[in-house]
Amino acid sequence: MPLTYRLVQRPDMHKDADKDAKLYYAQVRSQQKLSFEKLCDMIAVRSTAFTGDVMLVIEGLLSVMEERLTEGDIVRLGRLGNFRIVAGSQGTETEKDFSVALFNKPRIVFSPGNMLNSMKGKVKFEKATVVEKECDRPHAV
Repeated sequence: MPLTYRLVQRPDMHKDADKDAKLYYAQVRSQQKLSFEKLCDMIAVRSTAFTGDVMLVIEGLLSVMEERLTEGDIVRLGRLGNFRIVAGSQGTETEKDFSVALFNKPRIVFSPGNMLNSMKGKVKFEKATVVEKECDRPHAV
């Protein structure tokens, strides 16, 4: 099934663009949210595990990921990809002036693996035909 998109008119951000210039950009629309329970049901159907077993394993995975990421490890999930935690800091002129209070808020970085990277090449696009409810941003229908 193709990804649906709509066109949204936004300011032209090119450095040579006129001040009031606008361009149409595609905005991919998510269809629906897949709940954790539904995800576990879908996995259970594809295996010999019960939905509760799948939930237990995923919750265990999340618990281990939290533990290992806070220890500075890279969590590798095979074809899915890798998770790691990063945090930059503000600079100081000398080492003595540095303190941990200068760290920025840590972020979790996900790097997709082979499966997700190869899937990106198979994506098809289709313009949305349903007019969506009004929004505060200008867009074309």
